[in-house]
Amino acid sequence: MNHPLIDRLAADERVQIFSSLQDSGQSPYYRTMTSSTGATSNVEGVDRIMLGSNNYLGLARHPEVIEATTEAVRRFGSASTGSRLLNGTMSLHEELEAEIADWFGTDDALCFSTGYQTNLGTLGALVGPRDAVVIDEYAHASLRDGLRMAQTSVLTFRHNDLDALEEALVAARGGSPDQVLVVVDSLYSMEGSLAPLAGIADLAREFGAALMVDEAHAMGLYGPTRRGWVEETGTVDAVDVTMASFSKSSASCGGFITGSSELVTGLRVTARPMIFSTSSVPAATASSLASIKLMRTDEGAARTEAVRLNSLLLRSELGQNGIDCGSGHSGAFWSPIVPVPIGDDFRAVHVWNLLLERGVYTGVAVHPAVPATGAILRLCVTADHTEEQLVTAARAIADVLALTRPDTAL
Repeated sequence: MNHPLIDRLAADERVQIFSSLQDSGQSPYYRTMTSSTGATSNVEGVDRIMLGSNNYLGLARHPEVIEATTEAVRRFGSASTGSRLLNGTMSLHEELEAEIADWFGTDDALCFSTGYQTNLGTLGALVGPRDAVVIDEYAHASLRDGLRMAQTSVLTFRHNDLDALEEALVAARGGSPDQVLVVVDSLYSMEGSLAPLAGIADLAREFGAALMVDEAHAMGLYGPTRRGWVEETGTVDAVDVTMASFSKSSASCGGFITGSSELVTGLRVTARPMIFSTSSVPAATASSLASIKLMRTDEGAARTEAVRLNSLLLRSELGQNGIDCGSGHSGAFWSPIVPVPIGDDFRAVHVWNLLLERGVYTGVAVHPAVPATGAILRLCVTADHTEEQLVTAARAIADVLALTRPDTAL
């Protein structure tokens, strides 16, 4: 018999819904991949068009990345066996941090084992109970959890709304905090929207607030040297803390902060999720380094352009099939994340399963990852998708949406 503590967890409504879907074989979560991730992936024994992966540049299967990863394991073994503070810092970590600092033109960089830890550790170290943080309502969960860890005052503003940001900054200053920090994503992971960074930076400067930008989904895709949306919008000098992840375009695992030497040195000493976690393993560190080196080359530029063109193609195909994926992503303002609105959570799960049967794997987001009645299919394009694959997927999505309309008898 379970302890009442365990029974309480099992009684959670979310757990019960998940268990019910899992038992019926309908859950879109925790599906098993049986191959590497590419334009297609083997999902539970069947090859399917993969539109659910953050492998934007298609580097997860790149021969140079695989070779660098393999060589690192031969040289350093399978594990780091310690935290960065003690025996877990390898020359690979230092080489990766030097590469990032050179690329971003900053004093230094600091790598964490996961992107989640990066935000948790950075915010937990930067702000405290006497400070105030103003954050976009759609900011990633890792940012919000970092603020919980910091036990700081938090004010949330409407997504990408500069007037709401100004109101929040006025309210924050009214509490006479020691310091104010504005926190935003650059490319939002669910609906693929891009932050109005120029306006955000101007307001942060006006109110004397520091600015932290999470570039996890944007790094490698925007800017003349593909450093991210901060570079694209010309706000590099206005951003105090830049974060990015290795698990998207750079096709590995981990995250980093880059900025001034004072910032990085301070985090080395005070960021608890880094100090008390085992450092990233040789394979992950080497693949991150190889991927970033590739991203800085002409091949990296070509792959970024391929992602852009594929994003516009998929949006066009969906639009021609009567599916509105939102505006603001044409021309220079594109996104590799293409949201398809569904609305009802259970319909979204049903649509996802029908698409899986048709050989298309997508992401699906339901409440609380998105607002209530705001369920979406989250489609991600990569540099390696072919026109035929994207056209096929768009037609399958249109067919399934028509089949599952609330006014359609099943």
